[in-house]
Amino acid sequence: MALGGGVSLTGSGFWDGGSWGPGTPADPSTITDGAYLPISTQWNIGTVFWTGAVGADSITITLNQAASVNQLAIQADNDNDYRIQYRDTANVWHDLAVMSPNRSWGLDNGSTILGAPVVATAFMISGAAGTGDDHFAVSEFQAMGSLVPEPASYAMLGAGLALVGLVARRRQRRS
Repeated sequence: MALGGGVSLTGSGFWDGGSWGPGTPADPSTITDGAYLPISTQWNIGTVFWTGAVGADSITITLNQAASVNQLAIQADNDNDYRIQYRDTANVWHDLAVMSPNRSWGLDNGSTILGAPVVATAFMISGAAGTGDDHFAVSEFQAMGSLVPEPASYAMLGAGLALVGLVARRRQRRS
């Protein structure tokens, strides 16, 4: 559902590699391009990375259409946790999950199956407290589920069903 979604960055810690040096920043749009980097890639090479206080910086992914989501996947720096929030159709943000990539070296993958699906229009990723070195990086984020039809789709479906009913009624009268 997040594939090709719009990506924006909020905060001042982006592209700060701390003692690791400047790194090689990736265009933020690569977070939703569906392409994973090799496991163990250095955290600040080809990723959207930042250094700083937990929760001070965030990545927002705006979906192209509301979606019912039941599973998340992330490729991120392995020694940190990531807070995932979602925005509902009323534009209200909710906490959803704290994701942890597999603990290895460099980038690794993590996923979570949600206890119940949520209807989301956007996701926000930020650093979570509790573990790691406050050097954060994300190279891929995916949300799996199904698109939620827009109200206009329901109107078209209703009009189509009404038309089918009208045609059936006319055929019945002719018989």
